[in-house]
Amino acid sequence: MNANSQTTTPPSSQTAKESDSFAVDRILVTELPPELGTVDAPDRYTVTAVFTRRPLPQELELLVAPAVDTALAKAGYAHVTLRPADRRLLIGNTNLNELEHGLASAIGAILDDIGAAAATTRSAQARDAAEFASRAAERANRVLEEVERIDFSPHHSQYS
Repeated sequence: MNANSQTTTPPSSQTAKESDSFAVDRILVTELPPELGTVDAPDRYTVTAVFTRRPLPQELELLVAPAVDTALAKAGYAHVTLRPADRRLLIGNTNLNELEHGLASAIGAILDDIGAAAATTRSAQARDAAEFASRAAERANRVLEEVERIDFSPHHSQYS
């Protein structure tokens, strides 16, 4: 890699949202058909892209949900398939031209929506867990207070 092909923005300048977002980082050129650029190039093929981070299980579930096919169809890409494979996204039945002229943006929007939905769910789950932990702590404090009121010292009656 030469100096001109490196990015000038250091990773530390990225916001937390950018680095945590569910998105595609790049296309794996080595996974493209070797015939590209020749007369034998296929019209459509699978393009392998790399996610910006390892997808969460919930994001993977949402990515294979029927809503994704619906979103692709509404954007005019009913023939395209999206399939996760570890940290990769397999974009099936497409080509680089289609990706460049709108499909990549449509996929970006789909992944952004999935990431936001998963984050909302995780946030709600975190709130529920925090509320549960708070109730458990309050209950434990009430029990401790009750235990502290118990006195095992012998008491002598004043009437004996």
